[in-house]
Amino acid sequence: MAMKKLKLPLLLSALALAWLAPAFASPPAAAAKKPAYDLLSDLVYVPVAELAAPAPAAAENDPREYEKPRCKPSEALLPGRTFSPKVSDERRERAIKDLLAKIAVCTPMPYDNDGNVHSKPHEGLPGKPAGYYTEYTLIIPGRPTGSKPEQVLIGGVTYTTGPVQSFRGPERLMIGAGREVYYTPDHYTTFIYLEIVR
Repeated sequence: MAMKKLKLPLLLSALALAWLAPAFASPPAAAAKKPAYDLLSDLVYVPVAELAAPAPAAAENDPREYEKPRCKPSEALLPGRTFSPKVSDERRERAIKDLLAKIAVCTPMPYDNDGNVHSKPHEGLPGKPAGYYTEYTLIIPGRPTGSKPEQVLIGGVTYTTGPVQSFRGPERLMIGAGREVYYTPDHYTTFIYLEIVR
């Protein structure tokens, strides 16, 4: 009777092993010698888009990484009586004051480039983190496209503007952190800090 009781569990174990044996068996010799290029056919298909590496981060000074910032009103930019150093050219002083008055209250600007982040470092413009400066087109009345360079007297120093080669001209205001004013007469070659005197 004891033998009969042992035979049934042994029989069941033998059946289970026979059923599972193929799963644990070594691969046949033919499969083991399967060429490497044939093994690729056993791989699961994954779309190339899922394998693509993420695009590298944009360089710190690449202006394309910056969206035009939302304008924030700034009382610090409201025009005063004059500037220090003094802008002796009345046309330019008036044009600078008019532009600052618009920037200060977020008046829509005529050019898409106005209010863009200016991230390229330029000699003469104090080095600041990227995104610190925004730029604006300074249009001087009576200077149409094709106008030659002009002399500008600021603080007793004579500067030369660039020629007007396009509708936006060469003159710009660079605004630092919504409060600092830099005038460039020659499209980013020279920068003059203008303090607003109230």
